[in-house]
Amino acid sequence: MVRRSREEAEATRQGLLNKALELFAAQGTEAVTMKRIAAEAGVTHGAMYWHFRNKRDLLVQLHLRAEWPFEKHYLDQRQAVQQDALEALEHFLRAALAEFAGNKELQCLYRVFHYGRGRSPELAELEPVLNQELDSWRDFIHYFLKQARKQKQLRKKLDLDLLSDSLLIAIIGAIDLWLTVPERFDLRKQADYLLATQIQGLRVLKSSMV
Repeated sequence: MVRRSREEAEATRQGLLNKALELFAAQGTEAVTMKRIAAEAGVTHGAMYWHFRNKRDLLVQLHLRAEWPFEKHYLDQRQAVQQDALEALEHFLRAALAEFAGNKELQCLYRVFHYGRGRSPELAELEPVLNQELDSWRDFIHYFLKQARKQKQLRKKLDLDLLSDSLLIAIIGAIDLWLTVPERFDLRKQADYLLATQIQGLRVLKSSMV
């Protein structure tokens, strides 16, 4: 038996992850077996289990590849928030949605781990981590809103927790609907209109609420 180099073994592992992501995103985690992933990746069933103990291990390793765009664009806007917090919030969310729209791997990862994940018991082990990710996205939004209130762009009596949840629901809802019927929507264009109305609505709240 020919001994494989470390580079060859890693290439095989990445190929298996790529194929698993492709199949899981298209058909769901429950519908795809380890054996099928191995066959379509062109390796033996034994090679699959050499790299991954089971499907749960495969899903955990696949999740480690997910670099969601929210943290990166949140950090990008940390300086801009000092000038206009609501404008920085709009730029943050628009940039994150634009990255989703242009990144096929990111779309597949989102399909596997966040789109309809309540229907997949195979993701139960990752549920705390996935919920923590949602919480972090909400916390980024909350940070901008808190700064906006300090800048007197929002009324003090507004419930920032509820407002953060509402904005997150709007953003996640836009991604989910776009992935459901992508032929009907352009996420970048919809993001422009969605965020313009959402941010304008926040500015209006200051002048209209008691």
